[in-house]
Amino acid sequence: MKQILQIPTEEDWDDYKSDLDQKYAYKMFFGKNLTEARLLFEGAVIERTEELRFMPVIPFRYYIFAYCQYLTSTEVLGRWDASDAASCFLRLVESKLSDESDAISPIMNELMPTIEYVAKNQVLFDADVDIYGDFNEIFSEIRRLVQM
Repeated sequence: MKQILQIPTEEDWDDYKSDLDQKYAYKMFFGKNLTEARLLFEGAVIERTEELRFMPVIPFRYYIFAYCQYLTSTEVLGRWDASDAASCFLRLVESKLSDESDAISPIMNELMPTIEYVAKNQVLFDADVDIYGDFNEIFSEIRRLVQM
C-alpha cells in the first residue's frame, strides 16, 4: 500500500469523539495538509508524537508523513528539540510495529528512508547515546519487527 495522499475526512477519523486522545489529535490535525501539519511539530514534537500514536489508522498513515517531512527538513537541525524529534519518531515506529503492526506495516516501504536517515544521523540530531540510546540498535529492532 502506498502512502495516503489526500487529507483524511471526518469519516476517516472513525469514532474519535469517544476517545479523549483521538479527540485532541483531531482538534490539532483535522483538515490540515502535510505542509500545515509539519509546522505543528515545531516546538511541540513530543506532544505531536503522542497524538500520532493515538490516531485512527487512516489519519495516522497520512500525518506520519508530515513528521517525516519535518525530520528531513533543514529547519529541525540545530533546534533545541531535534534530539527529541528523532528519538520520538524512531520509538513511535518501533512501538507501532510491536503493538499495532496493521496500522503501520502497509506504509513501511515509504517510511524506511526517513527511518534510516534518522537512525544513521544520531550525531546530526545531537541525540546523546547515553540519554536516547543507540539509534542504530533501534533501527535494527525496527528491521527485525518488519521481517516478522
